[in-house]
Amino acid sequence: MRKKKHPEHVNHERWLVSYADFITLLFAFFVVMFAVSQVDSKKLGRFSEEFSKAVGIDVFPMNGESLLSGGRTPDETKGKTDEGMITDLDDLHATLVQLAENNDALQGLQVIKLRNELVLRLPEGVFFDSGDARVKEATTRMLKVLSPELKRRKLEVRIEGHTDNRPIANGRFRSNWELSTARAAAVMTTLLAEGMPPARVSIAGCGEYRPIADNGTEEGRKQNRRVDLVVTPMAGPR
Repeated sequence: MRKKKHPEHVNHERWLVSYADFITLLFAFFVVMFAVSQVDSKKLGRFSEEFSKAVGIDVFPMNGESLLSGGRTPDETKGKTDEGMITDLDDLHATLVQLAENNDALQGLQVIKLRNELVLRLPEGVFFDSGDARVKEATTRMLKVLSPELKRRKLEVRIEGHTDNRPIANGRFRSNWELSTARAAAVMTTLLAEGMPPARVSIAGCGEYRPIADNGTEEGRKQNRRVDLVVTPMAGPR
């Protein structure tokens, strides 16, 4: 008696073998691509082209410049731009320090270097009368020296007015907010008159709310009454 022949078992999971091979191939490609990119971007470009032809897939299609063709990524470009701008701030800092040693017009100016900005500090006693927003002649002379150095660099200037915490006691200004803003605006007007591009200048009145010293002492209040020119790298073409 003949034995009945059983139907062959159909393996429905054979696709997994091809899928695993494809994933392995992609992994190998990424490893090779990373290794080559550390050595020569042109070789990486040639390799990616040959690989794309072989598998019929466009590898990493991008808009604009591609890393595979030797172009810079946005983060890399940004880093290099920021680095150049920080260097420009360093150059301005060194120039102002040298000018201050040889030019009496900069007497009283404080130049404070921070990570990605430069603060040019104008104390109240030298540049404004108490409770007044009209710039003194000393302020005009100083800004005449500063403006050429600010104009020729790719920098923006934010002019911040500050006061101590004592209430304003005259009829011209209703609050320290108004006094600090008026002083910032007066300095801005002088800068613009010296040819500073308006698009690169802004003002802020901070009143008494950003002290740098203790308002409980006369010396501390004196330090808090100030105008700061905060110089930063320019965000874009102006």
